Amino acid sequence: MKWIGHVLGLMLAIPYLIGYVVVRATLGHEHAMTLCSEAVARIPGILGVYVRQAFYRRVLGGVGRDVYFGFMSVFSKPQARIGDRVYIGRFCSIGLAVLEDEVMLADGVQVLSGRHQHGRPGDAVEDGSCGVWRDRSQVFSQVTVGRGAWIGAGAIVMADVGSGAVVGAGAVVVKPVSAGTKVGGVPAEVL
Repeated sequence: MKWIGHVLGLMLAIPYLIGYVVVRATLGHEHAMTLCSEAVARIPGILGVYVRQAFYRRVLGGVGRDVYFGFMSVFSKPQARIGDRVYIGRFCSIGLAVLEDEVMLADGVQVLSGRHQHGRPGDAVEDGSCGVWRDRSQVFSQVTVGRGAWIGAGAIVMADVGSGAVVGAGAVVVKPVSAGTKVGGVPAEVL
């Protein structure tokens, strides 16, 4: 039965893949990723999981076997890579990340593209058109979540998480977490 899901998922993913190619040619990879990722995220049920599998296998840097992509979960960077048997819950947001084999993300997890994706402190300049301060330079860094790590609901991850580590629900990870460590809190501390 799984192969039927994969075939249906691919057939339904084709319009999104065509849209991705067209938008990528005109606006670039990241705009295409944002637009199409948000579109495929809205497909409900198990069929939506298969459509997301088919779509992401063709547009991300790599997607392993048996990956579950939850409803309304989106990717912002096409360089993201996903290992085998990864579970991504509902309403997750993933940037420039590597999720190694058997990683589990609960609902509402954000894996950001490092700590400075909106610029570094002191890099703001005033936009003369409306007097708004804007960040001058964005810095994207790859964040790796190691094999078998579990990330709790609503956690925000801005730094690497080691293999087998557990990040508690609602934690904010701003510094690397060692393998096998349990952390929680804001900012995340060893429990």
